[in-house]
Amino acid sequence: MIATLLAGVLIAGLLLPYSLGLGLASNKITNALASTPSNSLDGPVPETSTITDSTGAPIAYLYQQDRTVVPLSSISENLQVAVIAVEDRRFVTHKGVDWRGTIRALLSNAQGASGQQGGSTITQQYVKNYLFLVQAKTDAERADAIATTPGRKLREAKLALTLEQHETKDDILAGYLNLVAFLPNTYGAEAAAQRLFGVNASDLTLPQAALMAGMVNNPNKFDPTNPDHVTDALKRRNIVLGLLEKDGSITAAQLARAIATPIDLANGRRAGTGCLPARNSAINGYFCQYALDYLASAGLSTDTIATGGYTIQTTLDPVKEAAAHKATTDQVPVNSANRKIANVLAVVAPGTPRKVVALAANRPYGLDPSKGQTVQKLTTTFAPLGAGSTFKIFTTAAAMQAGLGTQSVIQTPAEYFSPLVPAKPFRNNTDNAETFPTSMTLQRALATSPNTGFVKLEDQLGLAKVIDMAVSMGLKSYSLPAGEVDQAFTDSTQTYAQVLVSQKVASFTLGVTPVSPLELANVGATVASDGVWCPPTPINSVLDRNGKVVALKAAAACSYIVAGQKDVSMGLSRTLAQAMGDDVTTTEGTANQSAKAAGWNLAPGYSAGKTGTTGEYKSSAYLGFTPQFSAAALTWDYLTKPQPICMIPPNAAKTATQTPLAVTGSCSIAQATSSEGNTTSKLTGMTGGSGPAATWFDAMNIIQPNPVLLAPSVGTYAEGQPNTRVPDLSNLTIDAAKASVASAGFKFNYKIENLPTSAAANTVTRQDPPAGQSSLPGSSIDVYVSAGGTTAGG
Repeated sequence: MIATLLAGVLIAGLLLPYSLGLGLASNKITNALASTPSNSLDGPVPETSTITDSTGAPIAYLYQQDRTVVPLSSISENLQVAVIAVEDRRFVTHKGVDWRGTIRALLSNAQGASGQQGGSTITQQYVKNYLFLVQAKTDAERADAIATTPGRKLREAKLALTLEQHETKDDILAGYLNLVAFLPNTYGAEAAAQRLFGVNASDLTLPQAALMAGMVNNPNKFDPTNPDHVTDALKRRNIVLGLLEKDGSITAAQLARAIATPIDLANGRRAGTGCLPARNSAINGYFCQYALDYLASAGLSTDTIATGGYTIQTTLDPVKEAAAHKATTDQVPVNSANRKIANVLAVVAPGTPRKVVALAANRPYGLDPSKGQTVQKLTTTFAPLGAGSTFKIFTTAAAMQAGLGTQSVIQTPAEYFSPLVPAKPFRNNTDNAETFPTSMTLQRALATSPNTGFVKLEDQLGLAKVIDMAVSMGLKSYSLPAGEVDQAFTDSTQTYAQVLVSQKVASFTLGVTPVSPLELANVGATVASDGVWCPPTPINSVLDRNGKVVALKAAAACSYIVAGQKDVSMGLSRTLAQAMGDDVTTTEGTANQSAKAAGWNLAPGYSAGKTGTTGEYKSSAYLGFTPQFSAAALTWDYLTKPQPICMIPPNAAKTATQTPLAVTGSCSIAQATSSEGNTTSKLTGMTGGSGPAATWFDAMNIIQPNPVLLAPSVGTYAEGQPNTRVPDLSNLTIDAAKASVASAGFKFNYKIENLPTSAAANTVTRQDPPAGQSSLPGSSIDVYVSAGGTTAGG
């Protein structure tokens, strides 16, 4: 009865109109057949996407099904013949369905015989695998695609018959060999050949092809990469070889040689999807993940990439990446003493497009904390402890936009009270506070980094203007919702920049807020690009599976740091870059010692930089650039409860004989005298001029050993605008002094001085700032007048 029913169903379903179905079961089956489209195998199969460096060398693969589709001509004839021999000996003669085999399998399965029989031709297997691997999107659909039911078998047979009417045998065989699983999660001949043997499918030898052909029947059982199944795989391979000899495809001598050949998987590659298991992922993982994040923001999701067969060429330069990685690990090796310390370097090439060429960290990219590994996005997201005095360049740029020049003299008192936080004074670095004069040029201040002068300048400008300049120059993340930058402000409805203003963060210019190493590197690239900010990109090109360019969502447009003003942005940036050079080239510059130790070119005009160190030495940074490359090095305690970062020897770069030891703990600046009479320090805090600067110079000596000159300064941005000059008020009366101050564009703020003086009452005895120095237009001039013997008037 069962045989009669099934035979009738096959005839009714495949040879006669669907209305002739037999009984209720037949009606269900024929209804399913009627709803099965005849052209449902025309969609693209999932393919592996390849992520490469700038030279085209693969750095990672991304897939849901590891597969690379190739034409039949690129698949070894050895494999074609072997698969036909073991899976479907009548492939070249049947019309898509082996009736005897299909009925025999249905009968056996329906009667509950042990095991499930297939009876499928290669065409039917292709259909089943396509429905399962390509079309099915849910668990229910996947279960239905492989269900052992007459209905599923008949739908499969119908599609197989239709396929054979529209496709050649070569097309069907090519589709099959590109589709089916050879290994667990490895599909198609090309991916399997690469995974097993490290060769193209076109180059498979006879023993290799026989091994792969035997694996299709049960990829898990016959997996030779699994030590528990090597014997199974070998036996299965030899069965395939025997069938080939029986069919006359190979000779007895070829059979003997092939059976005697051991399984050799030594050259196999491509194990794992994504950035983490990729080749050299400990180094390249940071860049790989950044590229995927960038593409997701540009409209190409990771899931889409994992099925689309894209070729993604990144901007990663392998030589520069290796140099950056070596520098980060040389300066802060991963060991038990510094297991909490991250030392990071991001490198960007100025210009358009703004290519990111290297992202390196001393911590290996990985999941094993015991080995110092991490998958935190150290190079591209926020270093929470800040970059210290590197932020003084934003205050400098804002002051230059307002009219000051790099040769303008600013006040740098030993102590300064900001009206934003009047209860707490700002002081200069306690290690060398006595070396700071009470005033100096803005250029010298950039090199020596007095805190008080920059906080006072920030107050004169207005905190909002300084933060706006920081955003214009490259800290674009500060325009994001505050909680995305600092979790302390998760509930805020303001941007992070707005929060900084509303919270009156007077120490902003001292670099106490979170910063991305990549964004900071791009700030330097903006200055080196004549004041043009451009969004950084890790992508050179994206090609689809057919080699066509994929259009990505447009990134933000490039912009001048002074909106709409090319000449102002250029003049300001060129002059700022020249002024920042003193940090490297002059002996009082905070990066000079590291530059010397690295053998860097100390001639003026070849590079620019700014160091930074936060309070208690918990983080430090160095931003430096040449016309060709900008890089930011940041060092911080990146785990919970950060501690100061200390060094031995103190504040020193790596030398030929000694590498500084970076540790976390209590940093003492106590000094001791060695037996040779030399003064040496014990543990002392790591500054931006030590570890980070040394990292930068070590890397840049390889990345760009021969930099070219930066563009020269522009006069008015060096000298300052005429309206910033403070007039000489000496011995003037109050009324005359008021008039002079007003005509110069400043505010008059007089104070009575009761000190003994020979000056007549109500005449000027002194002023602050002094005559000839610079002050921002509209700022106040403190004018002291003599009390004489009377009370001064106003």
